[in-house]
Amino acid sequence: MAVLAGFALPSNAGLLYTGVASYCDPNTSQAFDRWSDSSYYMLAAGGSFESGTPDWRLTGGARVISGNESFFLHDDGDRKSLSMPSGSSATSDTMCFAAGDWHLRFVSKGSGRVRVTIQVNSLLGVVSTLDGGTVSPDGTWTPSPRVSLLLSNVGGLLTTRAVSIKLTAVDGPVQVDDVYLDPWKDT
Repeated sequence: MAVLAGFALPSNAGLLYTGVASYCDPNTSQAFDRWSDSSYYMLAAGGSFESGTPDWRLTGGARVISGNESFFLHDDGDRKSLSMPSGSSATSDTMCFAAGDWHLRFVSKGSGRVRVTIQVNSLLGVVSTLDGGTVSPDGTWTPSPRVSLLLSNVGGLLTTRAVSIKLTAVDGPVQVDDVYLDPWKDT
């Protein structure tokens, strides 16, 4: 605790403060309403993978390609998606978030699986990686189930205000598009 005493943290920071998100979209929509999910979601930073949106950090051969998911969930004019060979990953910029139950959904297809992790960066540079589970798409564009994680299980150590999403292709190639977060966001 003596080490932390030298840092000026906001009064609402808790033990570790996660800082300000680089992306905080105040717009939400019921993007998955046609699949009986009435939650309000915000499009993740660059989650449509279209030109002019925030870039994701891509590794292992992941790349943005022509060919949008078949529902045009985000916009009828969208034309791109994320292609991920097995072992590759894509990480978003930080987004607004508040501790609590959250849900993430996206559209995907492929013969592999998508591992979802959430990265929480602190002001002190500490990164916590929280497991969101694995989604198994099939050969056609399909909405993912609600990927859930209760961030309050981390305890009182973090005042979570910003997270980034990391998607990793495992056991085969996948395509991903229109990544949405039900953020309980604090804008």
